[in-house]
Amino acid sequence: MKRKNLKATQKIIVLTTKNLAVHPQARKAFLVWQQFRPALDQANLCGLDEYYGKPIRLCALNDRYLFFNDFALVDEILKGDQNGRRLCLVIPESLSDIQRLAWCEVIYLSRLSVHHPSLFKALQQAPRQMICELMGINSLTVAGYCKFAGISQNAFEYQQCKMARDLPMLGLPKNMNWMGDN
Repeated sequence: MKRKNLKATQKIIVLTTKNLAVHPQARKAFLVWQQFRPALDQANLCGLDEYYGKPIRLCALNDRYLFFNDFALVDEILKGDQNGRRLCLVIPESLSDIQRLAWCEVIYLSRLSVHHPSLFKALQQAPRQMICELMGINSLTVAGYCKFAGISQNAFEYQQCKMARDLPMLGLPKNMNWMGDN
């Protein structure tokens, strides 16, 4: 079987919302990342020097570029927070590598201050074998997740119970009879 040439090309590309899109193999990971990403209030200095900054990996498809990792940087570009001129590595597709890099972005969130039970639930919907491989665990269990995330199982269960207790308090009560009695 003839092997595909896997040589990447490096160039500076002006990225905009018109020529940049999420790769189909990374779409689910990007949506999970957007749901659990931490809010960043700090100044962004990574766009000051486009020649020496970390290059973004992209796949070329017609007149568009598809991203599959570096979600925080791409998110800033899509919001228009940067000038969009970035050093990029345009690579040929390797679907398993694309999925692996995309889900790496998501499991990295477990090391940050996130709601761990919700992230764990989202990871259960992801390709399990790949998630387990990336986390270095045999099966996706609460204990394995907690060990990888560096939290105690008690902290995980506390967050889980707190969310279950706080849910009924959010929003208006389902019975609206109290509004008519004046």
